[in-house]
Amino acid sequence: MNRFQFIIAANLTAMLVAATAFAGPPLITDDPDTPGPNNWEIEDAIISQYANHEWQLQAPFLDNNYGVGDHIELTYQVGWNIVVPDNGAAISGLGNSLLGIKWRFLDQDKSWLDVSVYPQVQFNNPTSSASRGVATDGTSVIMPCEIGHRWGPLDVYTEPGFTWNQRGLNQGFWGLAAEYDLSEKFALMGELHYDCVGAFEQNSLVFNIGFSQTLTKHFALIGSAGRAIFGPSNIAPAFMSYLGLEITF
Repeated sequence: MNRFQFIIAANLTAMLVAATAFAGPPLITDDPDTPGPNNWEIEDAIISQYANHEWQLQAPFLDNNYGVGDHIELTYQVGWNIVVPDNGAAISGLGNSLLGIKWRFLDQDKSWLDVSVYPQVQFNNPTSSASRGVATDGTSVIMPCEIGHRWGPLDVYTEPGFTWNQRGLNQGFWGLAAEYDLSEKFALMGELHYDCVGAFEQNSLVFNIGFSQTLTKHFALIGSAGRAIFGPSNIAPAFMSYLGLEITF
């Protein structure tokens, strides 16, 4: 099986897993790490969130990352969105696509900190999802910066950033996360993530706790669960979960 066939098989396998279980990358806050030269990191997911009197699901959510050299990561994300309101019928459709490139321009082994920038563009696919309220309308440009440092088994990182939205209010965000390796195969993690929509008109703060369990050389089970500490009900989730399969090769 060549590398392209393995990528397709990995996505299809995780999509079958996601049909019966929650799956996905564990935290909202990203770290400055990149996969490494010619390495793939694929995360296939179901993401759940309850906010504004409705369940919002992505099932499955595909996050494909490829390493170019030691310091570059190319990303493509897309998901199948499902909206289930408290009163009314569920609707679904193809969600937005996201393209990104992460550049880690400082390394901890040379400059104490790992630092990267991660510009991304999120856009509509040629479907009716946006007009039906299943996907976000318009194009968004996301510009975060990731800063991290590892002390032995403890990894701490932060991610401030800003999102320019073609339609709707712009948004600032900031995340602070920590991961602790309890063993070679199991890690615990947690985060605080703050969002500011508009000119501090709608602010929310959420927390997540999560884990990573290595299953084999190429597969790991990862997940998290959390909720908002404060924020308006239309953007602050009363519950959110993220649990899934990570494939690396």
